[in-house]
Amino acid sequence: MGLGVPHFSACRFTGDPQCLYRVRRFTHRTLKLWGRRSCAEDTTTVASELVTNALRHALKNRPDGNGWLGLMNHPDAIICAVHDPSLDRPVSHPATLHDTKGRGLIIIDILSHDWGYALHGDSGKTVWALLPT
Repeated sequence: MGLGVPHFSACRFTGDPQCLYRVRRFTHRTLKLWGRRSCAEDTTTVASELVTNALRHALKNRPDGNGWLGLMNHPDAIICAVHDPSLDRPVSHPATLHDTKGRGLIIIDILSHDWGYALHGDSGKTVWALLPT
């Protein structure tokens, strides 16, 4: 579901983990439409990790909550941003070889040029990643 603005597209998601398939498909199709096939896999992975973090930490106990994934197409980069209703700051924790989760921010850090977050008063936060094309 794009917003109809050139070089920007957004998709709403719910707390249902089944939405990850839709988020990945939306991201991959949007990048293909923009002619950004070279960074489609990395951007899709980053979007999936950002949304997974929102599902696990912000929407887990909010069945009626939702978040937004936004993609921006710049000449030399893609910005991938996820807004969720939580004010909790993203924190990377070291993962052991036996951990089955906890590597999302590490993956985002490896695949992106830069990433960060912004708090929005009482309305939550946006976590973003900048991926070079």
